[in-house]
Amino acid sequence: MRPEIAAFRELETLVRNLSDQLAGFRRRALAAEARSRELEQILAGMTGKLDEVRQHAEDTQASRDAAVVEARTLKAQLAAARADVERVQVAFAEVSAKATPEALDQELARENERLRTRLHDAREKTGQLSERVRFLRQQMQQGAER
Repeated sequence: MRPEIAAFRELETLVRNLSDQLAGFRRRALAAEARSRELEQILAGMTGKLDEVRQHAEDTQASRDAAVVEARTLKAQLAAARADVERVQVAFAEVSAKATPEALDQELARENERLRTRLHDAREKTGQLSERVRFLRQQMQQGAER
């Protein structure tokens, strides 16, 4: 399996998990609101335990606020994960476009041309070195004859 596909699937799984968590926090926030309303109704019927009910309502509100903050954080993470997925999709599309047979043929043709140029340069340098060696041998032979 290609690494881009594996990364894409992993990001997709992360996005799915974050969406599930966000839905859970939303349910908890709604449940906290419902509980808060329920407590307010009970409070209207009760007079003796007013302070206790107020404290419980404050706790419930604090829990709801914490759930809302966490839901916002998860939304931000979800948005970041979606941006990552989009970035991976674009990169995958670029890689896929480069992986066409025509693109590969063009790349191979460029590489062949580059190698031919290097081979030609190497032949020229080898010829020059051979000429120098031949010249030095002639010089050495003429020096030895004198």
